[in-house]
Amino acid sequence: MRVLSNDSGNSAIPVRHWTLAWLGVAALIVFLFDPGIMSNDSFASLQQARTFEFTDWHPPIMALVWSVLDRIIPGPAGMLICQALLYAYGCSRLCRYAFPNLVRRFPSWLIVAVFSLFPPVMTLAGMIWKDIWMSGFLLLALAQLFRLQSLPKGRSGYRHVVQIVLLCLAATAFRHNAIAATAGLLAAAVFWLLQGRKWLPRFLLASIAGCLVSVILYLCTSFANSLIARPAELTTAIYLHDIAGTVVYSGDKEAAARMVLDAPTPVTDNPQQFLVRLQNAYSPAAATHLLRTSKRTKTPFSIDIFALDHDAHGVQEIRKALIRAYPAAYFKHRTMTFACLLQMCDRQQWIFHSYVMNERYALPATLDNQSLQYTLRRLFLSEHLAVLYHPGLWLLVTLVGGALGLLQLPHNRRNLLLFMGLSSAGLSLSLYFTSPIESYRYMHWTVLLGWTVLFLALDAMASHRARNATPEASGDVAS
Repeated sequence: MRVLSNDSGNSAIPVRHWTLAWLGVAALIVFLFDPGIMSNDSFASLQQARTFEFTDWHPPIMALVWSVLDRIIPGPAGMLICQALLYAYGCSRLCRYAFPNLVRRFPSWLIVAVFSLFPPVMTLAGMIWKDIWMSGFLLLALAQLFRLQSLPKGRSGYRHVVQIVLLCLAATAFRHNAIAATAGLLAAAVFWLLQGRKWLPRFLLASIAGCLVSVILYLCTSFANSLIARPAELTTAIYLHDIAGTVVYSGDKEAAARMVLDAPTPVTDNPQQFLVRLQNAYSPAAATHLLRTSKRTKTPFSIDIFALDHDAHGVQEIRKALIRAYPAAYFKHRTMTFACLLQMCDRQQWIFHSYVMNERYALPATLDNQSLQYTLRRLFLSEHLAVLYHPGLWLLVTLVGGALGLLQLPHNRRNLLLFMGLSSAGLSLSLYFTSPIESYRYMHWTVLLGWTVLFLALDAMASHRARNATPEASGDVAS
């Protein structure tokens, strides 16, 4: 029987045990979410897959993958199967290399199931989104890092480093702001390559190199996208949100509003009511309240951001001028928005914008409410579990757990925990400046890292118990 053994030689488990574990997890995810939960972004990506008209608003690589799968299984089901397999396989690989003591103590299938089926890390796999693809590839890269750290001295790990770079490239191709998360993982790989140097210069060099490589990967994907995708110029949703927040928190709303209205680019069809509407519509929770739609005709901004002739560049210039004039107001607005992203403001709004717990998406009318699938969705996607999804909590766990791990874990894992914290902090920092709403998907990677840190703590406890039990067992044998 073929077995898989850790590179450190700590365990040997039949390969079929691992395979059955992650295939079982993937099958459960597919059953739970079949045919896949779609949002506006999902439909836009599917349209690109069917028309081959790509924009840089959504990753062309996702549309290309979907175009193949759509010809095999029309609709979202093919994508659901693939991303469920990617996520489950990534979890299995991480469990194998990151938690060797738990694997020795408990059945491998149990460790994989408990780690991968925890609702806050699993439920996003049912949404057809680029975010779960990014997390899946980053998960595989993290697993390779743990494998790299466990290699015996003298054994070459360059093949693993190359795999980490390629996985980070794939993550960046699916989501542009993965650059902020890949930097920490790439720095960890460079840190391993610089063995033999003193710790501080080694850490600094690795951090600089990780950032440089992540930028190079981003530029590579941007260049590749530019060859097949046209600029979408749709980011005015974020620009309008920043303009509104900066005006509201400016301390002199009339002057700030006048600066917006006097700009060459018109932003409203009713200047007299602009400020009143702005105050009534603005919320740090979501930019969507400000957008002009058929349902919201009296929003402060009359720009139709989805029209091809709207002046996105002009709106961007208004935003820049306003931030220069009121920098403190801009940062207050961004801080409030980020707090909402971390589920630290209106929880009901957070649940609504999370998608995974929004009944409109999670429990659509087309789903048979007497079926097992409906019952399981009601269980896993209940809004009562929102506290478990708390991104602020998982960010804290990652940072604090990583700091404590530096004192408790073996030296090779201490360093890796530090870089995991940098990956989480990097992604969070990027979202501080770019997140328009408090959608849970933006913080999924941070939640995955926090959950991993908790499992690393359990693995360390299992190792400590094993060491304490060894002398007693030896004494029993001697006596």
